[in-house]
Amino acid sequence: MCPTCDGDVRVVKSRIRRVVTLAQGPFDAREVFVRCRSVAACPMVGSSALAQLVPPRQRHGYDLVVHVGLARYLRHRQREEIRTELMTEHGIELSSGTVSNLCDRFLVYLEALHLCRVPHLRAAMTGGYPLHVDVTCDKGKGGVAVCVDGWRNWVLVAGRVPTENTDDIRPIVDQTVDLFGQPLSTMRDLSSKIGGALVGLHDRGVPDLVCHYHYLGAVGKALFDEAYSRLRRMLRCYRLRPDLHLLLRDLRGYGDASQDDGRFGPGRVRANLRALVLWILDDDSRKNLAYPFALPLYDFARRCLEAHDRFDAWVPFPHSRAERRALRHMESLSARLVRDPRIIDTNRELQARWQVFTELRGVLRLTEAELPGGDERRAQRPTPESGFHRLRRIEEAFDAFIVNMTKRAEGCDGRGSHARAEGIVLKYLKRYRGKLFGHPARRDHDGTIIAVVPRTDNPPEHLFGRRKQALRRRVGRAHLGRDLQQQPAQVMLTDNLRDPVYIRVVCGSLQNLPAAFAALDPANVDQPTLVRDHRDSALIRRVRALLKEPDTSLRPLEIESSVPSATAV
Repeated sequence: MCPTCDGDVRVVKSRIRRVVTLAQGPFDAREVFVRCRSVAACPMVGSSALAQLVPPRQRHGYDLVVHVGLARYLRHRQREEIRTELMTEHGIELSSGTVSNLCDRFLVYLEALHLCRVPHLRAAMTGGYPLHVDVTCDKGKGGVAVCVDGWRNWVLVAGRVPTENTDDIRPIVDQTVDLFGQPLSTMRDLSSKIGGALVGLHDRGVPDLVCHYHYLGAVGKALFDEAYSRLRRMLRCYRLRPDLHLLLRDLRGYGDASQDDGRFGPGRVRANLRALVLWILDDDSRKNLAYPFALPLYDFARRCLEAHDRFDAWVPFPHSRAERRALRHMESLSARLVRDPRIIDTNRELQARWQVFTELRGVLRLTEAELPGGDERRAQRPTPESGFHRLRRIEEAFDAFIVNMTKRAEGCDGRGSHARAEGIVLKYLKRYRGKLFGHPARRDHDGTIIAVVPRTDNPPEHLFGRRKQALRRRVGRAHLGRDLQQQPAQVMLTDNLRDPVYIRVVCGSLQNLPAAFAALDPANVDQPTLVRDHRDSALIRRVRALLKEPDTSLRPLEIESSVPSATAV
């Protein structure tokens, strides 16, 4: 029967297609096309069963597209690993280029499915959502802007941007609001470009919140950048760290037994001396936090200045000949810093500013686990009710800190490291006070708080970190500048497939994902929408085209050589 008018149909033609699916493997499908006998306007109809297996005018089935896409973006497999797995376990042989094409097709289908299920996703986002906006760029080569639901960690909209400009970010924010409604609040870093893209929401009464982590980072950089850069330049001139590494390598040749051919002559060198050099270089070998939450160069200079006081305690008398020579060499290295008053003054300045920064961080109570690079497993997960009241206590302590800092700034004469540090902190305190607090809460019918807007921008920060680790695993390279530039924005949507609630809303389960792709309107997925270009791609293509065109204005250079030719010889 004709699906349009329920009339009788007649066979028009048949066609044999070579099809490859994960379930059946490669096979030849004979498809019969029919058309309505009575109404000529009715379209020609093919096999509905085949349409559920493979896209129109394509060879590879939906289940194969899903298998390759999940292996690539959830299990982070390389192309050769995917090829080997398909060949050994399913007997399907694909080229590397075909694997790449299937990955791109998976991203196109996933984006189309995400947009198709927006009404269902919006219904599942009961109580609204906090909007986190962030942009990742790599050295001005263009990047990806994402809008994330801060409560569910869902990527709502992602798009490539040539630069982190307001005009490039605003369309992505507007698309998010059009699809998912007005958010309860916005969360961002201190970028004025992102803030400009959110002005329309703020004019409508949506609270504009600033991430506490980025706020502390901005204050720390304002406090430390000048003195820390000065310390870095001085330490680089003294070449103290390379000399200490060389000393540690030479001392490792000494054991408990006497040595005759070491750098410092014969004698026994105790392990405590090697431990002292290692302590100067690496402290206790813990992983430092990111600058400015840790100042490794300041700690290194401080340990070099304190090393002399630890000589007698760590390596007591009597000393062997080799130990005496090694200790004198270490004293000569540390004396490079002791004789320079600039090093001591810079360390004192950094110490004074570090004390003020530590006070501010203590007021905000930002733990290491709450930082983007912190261990999420060690993070305390209080109930929403206690978290809401904790924010209120932090706000009260913050206001008291502003009053105290104002009195301290007025009571000093404006000179000294403490005074300058307090002035910098006070400026940031007053500028961002209205954007650091006021986090909305979601309540149930009884008035109990069941969710609070996060006070950090960790959802997009963790998203970028996971995607970068996954990309490094897929491409097998440490430097990802070009790969990040060429990565489509739709890759960010694949992170949603880690959440079972999102999977249940869009397709029920990952096993039903091929059927959900097959049910999409072909008009939405016919043309690829993946954008890989950056802002200079048009110019690069123009350069290539110009190089291919012959230029008649160029003449080969005629070089007169004084060397006689072979014929003349």
